[in-house]
Amino acid sequence: MKTFERIGKGALLVTEGTLKYIQFECLNEYSDILTHCMSTRAGGVSNGECSTLNLGFSRGDIRSNVISNYNLICQAAGLEPDSLVLTNQIHGNGVCLVDENDRGKGFNRTSDIIGIDGLYTMTPGVTLTTFHADCVPVFIFEPGIKAAALVHSGWRGTLSDIAGGMADRLAGLPGYEAGRSIAVLGPSIGHCCFEVDEDVYCLFREKYDNDRYYKKTLDNKWKVDIKAIIIKQLTDKGFEKRNIHDCGICTKCRKDLFFSYRGDNGRTGSMAAFMQIKPQGASDEKRI
Repeated sequence: MKTFERIGKGALLVTEGTLKYIQFECLNEYSDILTHCMSTRAGGVSNGECSTLNLGFSRGDIRSNVISNYNLICQAAGLEPDSLVLTNQIHGNGVCLVDENDRGKGFNRTSDIIGIDGLYTMTPGVTLTTFHADCVPVFIFEPGIKAAALVHSGWRGTLSDIAGGMADRLAGLPGYEAGRSIAVLGPSIGHCCFEVDEDVYCLFREKYDNDRYYKKTLDNKWKVDIKAIIIKQLTDKGFEKRNIHDCGICTKCRKDLFFSYRGDNGRTGSMAAFMQIKPQGASDEKRI
């Protein structure tokens, strides 16, 4: 039996036994054609610093545990593990169009999708997958042409405008309209907790010179509002601000529920974000 609890802004914490994951109400409106979720750290089989629902193969976890964790979250979310498409993620701004030929890459097949931090598709039955442990997951859905995209936007990716780059790639799809697109910024480190030194602050300030993105701390560091910058990147590409949703959940503040690289001092697992255009005829599960 699944239970649903509202958490943050427009987000739902879905619980099934010990397993917990996140969905977003604005995307659930399209549950007849779209499957999406983001995992938490709860409900898996991993131990130690990766306890328990680690989905990162590079976290020092036992591979069989990670596979078991994927099977658990996929079963709960109604996804086939064979449909997953993974990349190695390098904190850059590379994005890639994927289709049915890419199913299973990085999971149960060797992947040639290298140096990529964003995936997009119009192909039903292909599950976009990105990894996160503080970095911002950006879910994008264009309902008019049934196009889905997932972006891993850490501070380096944000600085190099990966969200804007993804919007540019989507704009090349036939019939695409930015004004119809819906974007969700999922659980990630918030402005409350994301501190950088002067050198990183200066890099951001040079590109995004707006006082509201920055706050100096008492120990001469800077807090940077990564999510506000991502929202600007998307609105600059024609997204309507009313269609961009920040769930407002900080992974470091909620490290009880989410893996947090900073909150766990680098010794932690990974969550994953998932997004799929449903195959025709796929059964729909009533959400909330």
